[in-house]
Amino acid sequence: MPRMSFGLWLVLVLGCGESAREVYTQGMKAEGEAERGPCKLVFDPQLGENVISADQIQSCLKGQEEALALYDKAAGLGLKDLDFERTHEQARERARRLQGMLTTLRELEQPEYPGGKAP
Repeated sequence: MPRMSFGLWLVLVLGCGESAREVYTQGMKAEGEAERGPCKLVFDPQLGENVISADQIQSCLKGQEEALALYDKAAGLGLKDLDFERTHEQARERARRLQGMLTTLRELEQPEYPGGKAP
């Protein structure tokens, strides 16, 4: 009887780990937090439009990359349903777009000439 109890305990302990579905849920939570936080546009009353800075985009991209890492982990754990595959691909595309936006805005923020003076 003690062997059976120990064996059952061992199976339960080894079986207790993150499931692919739990990791997927964590990724969705991280992505949602990024969208509600640094990815959120801010209305500028002087300009009369929504604005976002390169620093905001960089923070947003960091949150998106964290979510993407969790989605990659869930895929590695064997999650393969259609909803997950679609979410995973959309997250990859969002990260690519954010990276492109960040690159463009960083270039626009740089002065045309070093020191800001024309030769």
